[in-house]
Amino acid sequence: MSRKKGFTLVELLVVISIIGILMGMLLPAVQMVREAARRTHCANNLKNIGLAIHNYEGSRQLYPPSRAADGFLTWPVNLMPYVEMNNMYAKLDLNKRYMEQDPVIVRKPMEVMLCPSRPRSQNFSKFETRGPLGGIGDYAGNAGTERFFINDLWALFEEPVDGVFNSGLTKDNQVVNGMLVGPEKGRYGHSSMSDGLSNTIFVGEKYVSTYGELDSHGWGDGCTYNGDEPETFMRIGGYGMGLASSRTLDVSPGQYPVFGSGHPQVVNFVMGDGSVHAVATATDEETIHRLCSRDDGSHVSLD
Repeated sequence: MSRKKGFTLVELLVVISIIGILMGMLLPAVQMVREAARRTHCANNLKNIGLAIHNYEGSRQLYPPSRAADGFLTWPVNLMPYVEMNNMYAKLDLNKRYMEQDPVIVRKPMEVMLCPSRPRSQNFSKFETRGPLGGIGDYAGNAGTERFFINDLWALFEEPVDGVFNSGLTKDNQVVNGMLVGPEKGRYGHSSMSDGLSNTIFVGEKYVSTYGELDSHGWGDGCTYNGDEPETFMRIGGYGMGLASSRTLDVSPGQYPVFGSGHPQVVNFVMGDGSVHAVATATDEETIHRLCSRDDGSHVSLD
């Protein structure tokens, strides 16, 4: 008598269980590989930003200001000619405030400013206090340490601060009849980095709470070209202001303008010498303070 070949129900269930276990083991590995690729992409973005800063400094002997004057355009705009965005740069008027720029032009983000580990529903803001909606970005310039956070000194135009990307000095960036007179001028160049380029953060990934995505108005995720909202393109670090370890902190960058990222447990930074480092979110606040101050006399090695 012939017998029909086939699986029993028990054998079928065993096979399904094995496949399920293998899939459960495979998916985390795939996710890890994808995140590693995204982190590398992010690091390459910062490498290109660092190179652009050096090229800008080479031509002007100063870094760009985070914003030349209140409401005017920002440091990412100044770097456009150095990241192959000459066409967009030519359509912006640096002598006019952000709110006076072409709404169609400012809605376009700079691809080099977007980290793939922090996707949004769209790449332009959903709200701006003044001016049109505009392209977002995931990186912010180092504006110094917590010592100057009180009374918003870190973002003002007269006070001495210890960052790298701070607002331009009023005497160097005068506004007459609503127009910026002359080319924008930053505060610092290579010679101002007394702690050494390799010991000073220039640009890093910025903390943005999930509660405030795509929102300026103090949430720090508005248009990266809008000089009306300093917490969108500037960050600080130090005691009480370490690296954000979570994106669900119920505070806005206006209250807590620190660095953070969409990567698990690390934040990418480009240093003054152009090197890029993934810094653990668990790094102690003293180290972050030293890395964010350009002139505190301390030296920190990330190698």
